[in-house]
Amino acid sequence: MSYQEKRIYVSLITAFIAMGIYCYYMYDYYLAGEFNGQGANALVGQSTFWLIGGSIIVSIIAQILFSIIYAIINPDNSKADYLSDERDKQIELKGMQLILVAFSIGMVVCMGFLAYGSVAYMVFVGIILSMFVANILGDVAKLYFYRQGF
Repeated sequence: MSYQEKRIYVSLITAFIAMGIYCYYMYDYYLAGEFNGQGANALVGQSTFWLIGGSIIVSIIAQILFSIIYAIINPDNSKADYLSDERDKQIELKGMQLILVAFSIGMVVCMGFLAYGSVAYMVFVGIILSMFVANILGDVAKLYFYRQGF
């Protein structure tokens, strides 16, 4: 398994951890009845900022720790393992294209729900869910392309 594939696995794990923590806290808010009042939209907005900021921080820390641990475990690896070539860039581009398409579809579906009278905070949660699903699909596609020798 290449260095790039392992980085994708780390990205998948951190995405699931961040979304799991977000869902845990949002479920606690739901059980406490926080979504019944006027502050529901503000609560979802604030939690979204925390989710995005926390995900970025956790992802950066996880990638740094992974790189350090990988370098310690495999000290004989050359610098070529860490460099990205044209194939890596194409795989990254294909994954990003899938992420954008999946998120766009999710966004249009959420706006459709909003147009037909859905509650605004549920639409925001749907947008967050579509971001998560798009990210997972993109990472899985990248793994697929690496495995297929794209």
